[in-house]
Amino acid sequence: MSSSPPPLSVLIAGSGAVRAHPTRGGPCYAVRLGERNLVFDCGRLAVHNLSRFDLAVETITDVFITHLHFDHICDLPLLLLLSWNNGRTRRLPVTGPKGIADFLEHGLRQAYAHDIKSRTAHGKNADYLEWTVKELSSEGVCDATDGSVIDTLITKHGGLLNFNYRLRSGGRTVVIMSDSEPDPRIVDFCRDADLVLIECSGTKEFYATVPWGSWHATPEQVGEMMRDAGAKQVVLKHLVIESFRNNDPQVSEAMAATVRKIHPGGKIHVAADGMTFDL
Repeated sequence: MSSSPPPLSVLIAGSGAVRAHPTRGGPCYAVRLGERNLVFDCGRLAVHNLSRFDLAVETITDVFITHLHFDHICDLPLLLLLSWNNGRTRRLPVTGPKGIADFLEHGLRQAYAHDIKSRTAHGKNADYLEWTVKELSSEGVCDATDGSVIDTLITKHGGLLNFNYRLRSGGRTVVIMSDSEPDPRIVDFCRDADLVLIECSGTKEFYATVPWGSWHATPEQVGEMMRDAGAKQVVLKHLVIESFRNNDPQVSEAMAATVRKIHPGGKIHVAADGMTFDL
């Protein structure tokens, strides 16, 4: 007899983006897969929100980073330091684009050298602070454990090496998209996915007002890609527009309505910190 697939759930630990927002942390998504706790991106308030939503940082088993914009990595040193302080007793695997090793060396080990020296002088084991890095420079499988596979797709975003992640386990597919320009290959990458977390930073009109607007997809483009992919559930995240248009609290729901009109066969959600999906 075949064994049952491991439990799989996805937590939105941070639904916002670069700018501070009163109810949205920066990008961070946690996947509970059996005995593993995987974190994808680690932006502003990630560590706070993981704890707030009952996922202690010392229980995180793996970290995956999409790209090296600060809003996606600013809490990563804190996650490593606090999980060590709270009792982590293993090296933490960190997977991300080429350059993530330098970020951790300079942004953690060197930046917090005095803190680390103080704690190790008072009995903390420096070996347990350590991490193992898998730097990615090309697409393909980046993780395969007990029948679960994570593979990647590179898309354009701000001139950075930029990875999207797809997790497949027990007949279920979860896609965690990075910030991204529209790309026809996204359709195949998200084909028949049970859940797709995809950035929808703003409308076409909003993008025309900012210099980085071309780095992102509009609600119409998201709807077309998700419709063509046949995605079953779609979560709109990285909601930049809200931090600029606080006078319109319904702007994200309006973007979701646009996506629903184009992709009526899927269930469309607006991400919120603390939102959980069980698959």
